[in-house]
Parts: sequence; C-alpha cells; structure tokens
Amino acid sequence: MLDDRRKRVIWLAAVLVPIGVVAVGSLVRPEVFYDRFFWQYLYGPIVADSQTSPVTRNGVTATPGYTTVSTAVYAYYLVLAVVGAVELLDRFEVGDTKSFFYALVPYGFLGGALRVVEDTGSFEAPLAYFFISPVIYITMFVFTAVVFLAAVYAQREGIVDDYAKPVAGAGVVAFAAVGAYLVYFGVTEAAVDLWIPVVVVAGATVFFAVVWFPLERLAPDVNKATGLMGAVLLWAHFLDASSTILGVEYLGYGEKQPIVQSIIDLTGTTYSFAVVKAAIVLLIIYAFDEQFFEEFRRLPYLLLVAVLAVGLGPGTRNTLRMMLGI
Repeated sequence: MLDDRRKRVIWLAAVLVPIGVVAVGSLVRPEVFYDRFFWQYLYGPIVADSQTSPVTRNGVTATPGYTTVSTAVYAYYLVLAVVGAVELLDRFEVGDTKSFFYALVPYGFLGGALRVVEDTGSFEAPLAYFFISPVIYITMFVFTAVVFLAAVYAQREGIVDDYAKPVAGAGVVAFAAVGAYLVYFGVTEAAVDLWIPVVVVAGATVFFAVVWFPLERLAPDVNKATGLMGAVLLWAHFLDASSTILGVEYLGYGEKQPIVQSIIDLTGTTYSFAVVKAAIVLLIIYAFDEQFFEEFRRLPYLLLVAVLAVGLGPGTRNTLRMMLGI
C-alpha cells in the first residue's frame, strides 16, 4: 500500500502531526489542548476506568468509557495502524492466506481476558493503564507483533514449516494461562459462576445459527470469498452481543460504548444490538469479495482480524467479568 517514499512520508505525517499539535498546544494552551481534550477525552477516561469512578483535573471531569470524540480518534489511528501493518506484512511477504487470520483468533480471547485481569485489581497504576481500553489494543498489538516476528524468523531459519502454527500456539498458551489465573482469582477472591459463560456462548451460537445457516442456503454468494472466516467473524460479534444482552438486560451492568448505548436507547432493548451486529458483519463479509482478496492480497485478512478483535475482545471480557461477578 505504501509503495513509494512519498506515501510513507504522508502516512508518518498523518500519525505524528496530530500528536505534535496536541503536544505543542498543551504547552501553549494547556487548559484547552490538555485539560479539555487530551485529559477529558483520552487520558482521563483511562484513569477513571482504573478507579471505576469519575476523576477531575483543573475542574474538568473525565468519566470511564468511550465518548464520541475518543471513538473518532481511536478509529482514525486504527485505520493508520492497519495501513502500516500491511506495509510490514508486504515487506516480510506473509499474511496473505487464511492461516494468518486463524492464527490470530486466540489473541482476541487473550485481549479480553487480560482486560479482566485489570478489572480484578491485580494491576496497580500506571501498569494498569496498559490493560484498559483502548491502550490494551496497543499492548496486544506489541505482544502479537513480537510473537509474529519471532515465528516468521523461525520459519525463515527452517526451525518451523509454517509461522502460523507457533503464532496460534503462543496465543492459545497465553490465553490458557490468563484464564487459569482468573479461575484461581475467582475461587480464592471472588466467585465463579460457570452458568454465565455457558449462557453467553449458547446465546451467541443460537444467534449465529439463526442467521448463518439460512444465509448459506439462500444467499451463499454473500460469504463466498471469506468462507469459514466469515462464520468466525459473525460468531465473535454475536458473542459480544450475547454478553451485552445478558449483562445489561438481566444482570444490571451498564454499557460504556456511546454508540451501543444510543442503539439501546433508540430501540428500548439490548436485543437490537444483535440485529445491528449481524447487519454490519454481513455487510463487511459481502464487501470482501474475491476481487478484493486478489487485488489487495494482505489488506483483507488484516482488516478481518481488526474487525474480529473489536467483537471477540469485548465479548470475552464481558463474559469473564460477569462470570467473576466484578
């Protein structure tokens, strides 16, 4: 994608210029650029999330969760991150097969589980900030990149036949280790309600079956190019929807994402979230046709991983958090 020097300079400028503007502005007009932007919408909510309550600085209050402004900022840098990641994949000449997508699925579960470790209070500030959304996405990206580069190196040196296998294996082992810690914490410090993950997974699977099997029979072209990847994507987002329905509708939890909360407020029920999820995911997999895969090679797989992460991670976090009653 970044096939010449000029485009790379533009990408780097797109990353650094907004940061520079805020940094310089914070020195010149800290009450505007720092207090009423960076603190209120970006850094403050992370601090507030770690304390599970609003925090105030210089008369400006930041609350836990996302805002419209922060969501826009995170979306902007997510797009830039995808473009940069595609450039790296091009350089290493990997990431253009379905095995790349499947190898990264465990990391969606791992990110959600690590977020719950922070919810338990096991991390102290400032370490805790690295495991709070959206910073945890950066933490997971760095961890995954290290594992990925090590696996690619191992493949090039002839140590392994396929880099995807050790990448997937490392993700599974890491998730198992974090999951074991959470079970230990639940047994010793809180509680473990195993019926909750059973209900959430069952709900996600029912939603998936109701949508997927008729789709495969009546409109198979929708998922012709993505195949099983589309199925994994849809189920992952139904896991998020199912956990939201159980938590908000029946267990008294609140929704932090303003867009999701707007959907719930507009329709009067959390079940509408599942409908919206299905519509968005189906549009995405329909847009990923064979021509898109052939023309861009690596970009479609990376985008599918990104879409997977924003469904599987929150769904896993919601489920494990409710399981522990925190």
